[in-house]
Amino acid sequence: MNASRLTTNVILTVTGGCLLLAVPTRAFVCIAAPNNGPCVHWATGAATLNLHLGSAGGTLINGTTSWDTNAVNAANDWTAVGADFHYDLATGPFSDPCVTQPGNGCPGDPGGNPVVWAPQTCNGMGFGDIVAATVNCFNTSSGALVNAPVFVNSTAPFNAYDGPLMAGVNDIRRVLLHEFGHVLGLNHPNDAGQTVTAIMNGHESDVDRLQPDDIAGIFSLYPNGGGTTTNSMSTGCRISPTDSVQALWLLVLPAVFAVWRRKSGQRPRGREPIA
Repeated sequence: MNASRLTTNVILTVTGGCLLLAVPTRAFVCIAAPNNGPCVHWATGAATLNLHLGSAGGTLINGTTSWDTNAVNAANDWTAVGADFHYDLATGPFSDPCVTQPGNGCPGDPGGNPVVWAPQTCNGMGFGDIVAATVNCFNTSSGALVNAPVFVNSTAPFNAYDGPLMAGVNDIRRVLLHEFGHVLGLNHPNDAGQTVTAIMNGHESDVDRLQPDDIAGIFSLYPNGGGTTTNSMSTGCRISPTDSVQALWLLVLPAVFAVWRRKSGQRPRGREPIA
């Protein structure tokens, strides 16, 4: 079976230095602020995704005709689990996600979180084997997220389908389900040495839906009922119930999570790294 590589964590420099630290856990893992700081998270318990993927120009394998429809379905899967978090979906005016905002150093409009096709990354370099990348820009003190645009490689082959991976084509819904996990603050459990079944693993697989480990991860960040989370499975995940979005421009880090695809000519594998 051919498999697409959806990511090893890749840290790129965006408007200065970048830093990405994974918090050791027994299962799911969050994106953490430096020095064993809090897990990054949306202080309001909500994030807006501005969808700009558009029409597929025909009928996809799963019967949909729009890339954005698959983005909506992926976002709704995260919302539906019942954690104290939800995605709002919009198709508002396009705002260039590569323009650094004055004062905070983050790409794009704060909280805009555009989901866009792009032939290259914001630093002007081509994607290469990267299928998609999420840039998490967050306050290094509180862990509060400022912005998290998602870039999908417009030169990579995509369709939309359920079930086992198909050779030579990426499943847009599966890729976005993974990337939207990064947007809300989750990282790769397998990169922290865990062996679990999860959409958030750094390897694309036949898994095409959220798994119990993914759901446990979002609940660790956004407990139903709010309050501070001190889940023992996610050391360093300390979120104050009083976190606010004020003064987010003081200390922010943009961390990039990239998703890779299999190069043509490589031998088929059941699992390969994802970002």
